[in-house]
Amino acid sequence: MSKTKHTSIGDKTPSGARYKSSYAGRKVLYGRVIDFSFTSGDNFMLEEWFTALGWTYYFSINAPYYVEIVKEFYSNMVNVSDNCDFVEIKTKVSRTVIKFDDKVLGNILGVPAIGSKFFETKKWLEDPELVSEDCLRVLYANENVFGGMAKPTNLLGAEHMLLHHITANHILPTFSGHEKMSYQDLYIMWHVVTGKALNLPHLIMKNMLRATSKVEGALPYGMVNTKIISHFGIIVANEVASRIAVGDIYNASSLKRMGWKRVFESGKGNIWLPKKGGRRKRRVEDENAGEQVEAQRPKPAPASQPASSSINSQSLESMLDIVTRQAIR
Repeated sequence: MSKTKHTSIGDKTPSGARYKSSYAGRKVLYGRVIDFSFTSGDNFMLEEWFTALGWTYYFSINAPYYVEIVKEFYSNMVNVSDNCDFVEIKTKVSRTVIKFDDKVLGNILGVPAIGSKFFETKKWLEDPELVSEDCLRVLYANENVFGGMAKPTNLLGAEHMLLHHITANHILPTFSGHEKMSYQDLYIMWHVVTGKALNLPHLIMKNMLRATSKVEGALPYGMVNTKIISHFGIIVANEVASRIAVGDIYNASSLKRMGWKRVFESGKGNIWLPKKGGRRKRRVEDENAGEQVEAQRPKPAPASQPASSSINSQSLESMLDIVTRQAIR
C-alpha cells in the first residue's frame, strides 16, 4: 500500500542555516534513566518486565545530548517509505545524510524490532480480542473500570504510576501532563506488564515523525539522537553538550515527588503508600467529564464592571449636584 511521503513541516531552511527558523525555539526532551537497583530493591517488577521485552539497555542509556544537532536532525527529517506499515527515516546532520528503519534503530538501541506497531493516541485499536476494559483492569486492579473512563493516573498504584511516568517521558515523550493516560499509554503499559511483544523502535520513529508534523512543541529523544549520529560515524565538534540532572534518574526521590512515601513492613520489606492527605482522589470520571464541567462553569462578564462603575459615578454626580444647590441657597 502506497502512502504520501512524510516531510518536516515549517518554513524552508535558510541558505547556510542548519535548520528551519521554526525549530529555533523548540524545546528538546532528552530522556530519562532508570535506577534498577532501586526498583529491584523495593520489590518492583519493572526490571523484570523490561528484561522480558529486551528493553533494559534502552533505560540505561546515559549520554550527552546536543540541542543544536537535535534541531537539525528533526528539521531535515522525512519518511521515505512507501509502505504505511513500515517507516524509514532519512535526515541530514552535519552535511551527512543518514537513513534508518526500525531494525537499524533497534540495533542502535539494543532492543528487538518485533511485535505490535499500533500507534494512536486518540482512540483504541479495533481488535475484538483486545478490549480496552480488559487492559484497564490490569492497571486499575481495585477500581470499577468502564469504557470511556478518563484513565486518571492518581488512582494507579505506585509501580504503575511510575511506569506511566516512564512511558510518558522516555518511551513516547510528548511534553504533556501526567494526570491522565492516553490510549497509547494504556496500550504500551499493558504490553509491558503482560510481556506481549511491542516494536519499540517503530514507535520511537513514529513519535519522531509526529514531532516534525507539528508547527511547535518539543523534540523528543535527545540522548537517542546522540546514539544514532554516533552509529553513523558523525563526529561532534564545537557543540555544547548537555547532560541529564540527578532528578532525571528514576529512583526513590521520584516516587516521593509523585506523592508517595516509603514504609517498611515486617515480612514485606519496603512498600509505598500515598502520603497523608495525598493526591489519590477516590473517583473515576467519564473521559469527557472535565470538558463538560468546563463548559458548564459560568464565564465572567467583563461588561458588568464598567456598568457598575457607571452607576456609581452617576450617583456621585447627583449627590454633588444636591450639595451644590443647597450651598447656593
